[in-house]
Amino acid sequence: MSAVTFRRAAPEDFPGILRLQSANTIANLRPEEREEGFLSAEFTPEQIAEMAMDPGIIVASNAESVLGYLCGSRCDFDHGSPVLARMLESFDRVRYQGRPLRSYKTFNYGPVCVDRSQRGRGLLRGLYEALKREVAGRFEVGVAFVARDNPHSLKAHVAGLGMAEVGEFEVQGDLYVILAFKVC
Repeated sequence: MSAVTFRRAAPEDFPGILRLQSANTIANLRPEEREEGFLSAEFTPEQIAEMAMDPGIIVASNAESVLGYLCGSRCDFDHGSPVLARMLESFDRVRYQGRPLRSYKTFNYGPVCVDRSQRGRGLLRGLYEALKREVAGRFEVGVAFVARDNPHSLKAHVAGLGMAEVGEFEVQGDLYVILAFKVC
């Protein structure tokens, strides 16, 4: 297999992003597959294209295909997600490093997805570092949510990347953890 590169997504990457998204959405996975992590929602091709413009989507790729992706979106992005909406509503009460999240220039981190055959090879960290470089100077803090019943993803982000758990919220009986990190 050829070397992996981390770069900003281009339109020719969108089919690969959509393929990975579909293959890892909770509704498309058997219960035992969900234990390795899952995506809570799917974005449309139009939403993927919009996120890719600003602040951006980072892809991990080789000569053959997209191996992973990490989306970043503005807080005013038209996401249509009740889960993301509930997280954004919490920004006045949730604090990070002593200040309400609302007081920072924030962006939404995620979703992130790595092809199952490529997990454990450092792609998540590479995507994360590349996204932070991409948004540096424009944003202060990245904010994400992870389903409480997705311990694989929660561990990867907190223990693996050093994100801080700063809050929690509920949507239709499902619990989600709010994570935050400095961009620098």
